[in-house]
Amino acid sequence: MSSDRLSLIERARGGMLALACGDALANGVEFMPRGGYPAITDLHGKPRGLPVGQWSDDTGLALCLGESLVACQAFDPVDQMRRYRGFYERGEGWPHAVPLIAGNTLARALADFTATGNPYSGPTHALAAGNGGLMRLLPVVLASHRAPERCRQWCRDATRTTHGAGECLEASDLLGRILSALLEGRELAHALGVGADIPWASERIARLAQGAYLDKPLDGIKASGYVVDTLEAALWCVARHDGLEAPLLAAANLGDDCDTVAAVAGQIAGCAHGERAIPGQWRETLIQAERLTDLAEALLVLSASDKEG
Repeated sequence: MSSDRLSLIERARGGMLALACGDALANGVEFMPRGGYPAITDLHGKPRGLPVGQWSDDTGLALCLGESLVACQAFDPVDQMRRYRGFYERGEGWPHAVPLIAGNTLARALADFTATGNPYSGPTHALAAGNGGLMRLLPVVLASHRAPERCRQWCRDATRTTHGAGECLEASDLLGRILSALLEGRELAHALGVGADIPWASERIARLAQGAYLDKPLDGIKASGYVVDTLEAALWCVARHDGLEAPLLAAANLGDDCDTVAAVAGQIAGCAHGERAIPGQWRETLIQAERLTDLAEALLVLSASDKEG
């Protein structure tokens, strides 16, 4: 479907659903080496720890963030952190019996928040530049994309609750700009270049914004938990593969932290190609698909009332 024929609602719903589809495709092979598992060709691929169609904390935290924005009708970092803690500690909003464990950087931020009450507890050291902010970013963009300056600030603030390193903040800023451009109806190629002229502090983020990944071979793409590697891998998958299904499958087969790469690629591809580009079998199998689409619509309602004056 031509991008100019997609409605904003179709893009928003597509982004949330594709985030969860990417997560569900790849969470069974997270941290396995590339080529160390049978190629994933659909949502029923093996091996798998969670039920078919079940997303993990990549999607779960995106839901926490989005549902906080809707419940508070505002950006409330304390409420967001409480919801993240409830998700991991008490399984709130998690539709499965097996509990999930937060990654090291996120767990440290939640512990610091519990001890101090400071919601901006994300470690700021460069060596703590993990990808936890990227995987959950779309809801904050849906809620604020009509107010660009606010959107960029919220993208950074939604990240620094748990991941405060400079490259984490800039990676979320860049991804937020790309998602906002897609929601506005820009073509994918144009959206991927919206940050090219921004004076980024990180040289690696600047190279991503300028499209340095476009000519890289597969062997040059890493799917590590490092935020720059994750964003580069997601951008590469979306730029080098047509449509929605192909980039998500490419991401799922990268190995290592491929579920987060696929979740990030899903946000981009879903906003670019819309809800109808998601394979019917994926949509039917995905756990709590209606929760995701309802949230997307509620976030758009919030954005409509949150224009900059």
